[in-house]
Amino acid sequence: MTKISEKSHSKFGRKLILQVTPLVATSLLASSPSLAATFAGSFGELTFTNFNRENTAFEAINDANASAESKSDDSVADFNNFSRTNAEPTPLDISNVADSLVFGEGSSYVAFAETMPRFFANFDLSRNDTLSFDFTTILDLEASVDKPGVETASAAADIAFYLLDTTGISPENRFDFLNTTQLDPSQISQNNILEFFTLAANIDALGKVDFFNNTKSPNINLTSDLSYSNIEVNDLGRSRAISTSLFEGSVERYFERDINVTLLAFKNTKSNVKVPESETSLWSLLFAGLMTLATKIINQAKKKPS
Repeated sequence: MTKISEKSHSKFGRKLILQVTPLVATSLLASSPSLAATFAGSFGELTFTNFNRENTAFEAINDANASAESKSDDSVADFNNFSRTNAEPTPLDISNVADSLVFGEGSSYVAFAETMPRFFANFDLSRNDTLSFDFTTILDLEASVDKPGVETASAAADIAFYLLDTTGISPENRFDFLNTTQLDPSQISQNNILEFFTLAANIDALGKVDFFNNTKSPNINLTSDLSYSNIEVNDLGRSRAISTSLFEGSVERYFERDINVTLLAFKNTKSNVKVPESETSLWSLLFAGLMTLATKIINQAKKKPS
């Protein structure tokens, strides 16, 4: 189990270096070394392997949102979103990797990135059949700021999958499951949820938010359950938060009747960085406004007859 964890974390580290380095290099050339920098990265991986049955249908959607805005001449902001879903048909093997990276430097900027992949695999099973498979989930989050209290950076991610009884749902309506980024209770009754697993984490570079949650149905067997988080502040005042989790397990379900079941999976990675307008700039504008108002009052007073 440790070998899988080290391999995945190494892959994440190489991904950060390759994708963030060009952003850092560009910003360093464009701005002064005295200006502050922020970074946030959210990485998630979900894989399903060792299915004992062949699926009858597979569908996937990889949506993403992102934006970056520099609000001053001395600022830069950028993002990098990535999501990919692969499925091998025989034997069935499904994997999704997604990450959202954002970076900013300067006195005023904002950047946001989010991925929303989801997919399903459908199975027709007969009476006395068993459906079984293994799964692996990985979440890696990082958020850092140079100037705590001025800059903000946060990262969040969640993974969820459900095994649903979809016997009475048409193939067309099964595809509608993917129209939302999470399981919509109005689409299917809670009684149709046979098994479920959820994993979520949220960090803030300042340590104000450090959320981690995991839930599962009793029939899911976990073989690895590893999680770690930490807040670091160096001698220069830079604050960095990290969170890593790895869960591996298996699902096995026996059916006493003919049934159609759907394995439905959702994943979300989200990163944010922001530096608002500096307080000095705001006070300067306020002071200028007050001076203008005072000047008008004085001029009006001079125009009045004595």
